[in-house]
Amino acid sequence: MNKLVSQSNAFLWRKNEMNPVLANILEARKETDLVQINQEDAMKLYEDSLVDSDLLYNDFVIVDEIEGDWAKVVVPSQQSFQDERGYPGWMLLSDLEDTDKTSDTGEKIAVVVPKAEITYENGETRTVSFGTLFTKIAETDDSYTIETPHGLASILRTQVDLQHKQGDNIGITVVQMAMQFLDLPYVWAGISSAGFDCSGFAFTLYRTCGKYIGRDATEQSFTGKKIDYANAEPGDLLFFAYEEGKGEVHHVGVYIGNDEMIHSQTPGSKVILTKIAGSKYEPELCVTSRHR
Repeated sequence: MNKLVSQSNAFLWRKNEMNPVLANILEARKETDLVQINQEDAMKLYEDSLVDSDLLYNDFVIVDEIEGDWAKVVVPSQQSFQDERGYPGWMLLSDLEDTDKTSDTGEKIAVVVPKAEITYENGETRTVSFGTLFTKIAETDDSYTIETPHGLASILRTQVDLQHKQGDNIGITVVQMAMQFLDLPYVWAGISSAGFDCSGFAFTLYRTCGKYIGRDATEQSFTGKKIDYANAEPGDLLFFAYEEGKGEVHHVGVYIGNDEMIHSQTPGSKVILTKIAGSKYEPELCVTSRHR
């Protein structure tokens, strides 16, 4: 059974049970489409290990099992060592809509601004996140007609770009998009403009350009062309591991040039710029990878 995500952002939960953070999200959805949780709830996601990932409106999932109000799913667009088909977890059935699609195919356009608005045929609107993908149906001089879980809608051309339009070197584009999110609060497991974790930030930036690099930092560190840090270019990914670079990978940042990276730092922090030399990250740098 296949479904599409019907909320602007929706977490992939570890357990199929209600919790205080989810209750607050459901309450917030009465007022807003793209829910940005408060700092206290963001810390609970991390400290209580409530979630593993995040999904965006129109994302495609495979449903393995249904238990009451919950669906056990895998997310093919998010590569994971946990399941060869994609990232596994639990979602509320109310966050999903049925689809006849058997895979996520077709020419895609991607939202390239922090927030965009789509307008349905009945005139209602929805706010969607940066990185949200849609299949293009038609176009005019100023808008695209797109497929959504709730029928056809339109979106302004100024808010999106063709997912595969980029040339061979997409690094500069990745950096330009990343800079839109300076000071955005960190959210554990987040992949939306309501809050990213470190690997979710890298994942969404590259997905927006049509490159799928894995969901978590460990998986991401195995992808791309490995290069020496001395030869790093804007858009390359920098990975950091415990035990002075010899242990488990725990963090990823996007290189912007001049020995500096942009990254969603850590729970309780935000998207920041960090100079590598002299920082705590310098001895932990273990992999530099390039995706073109």
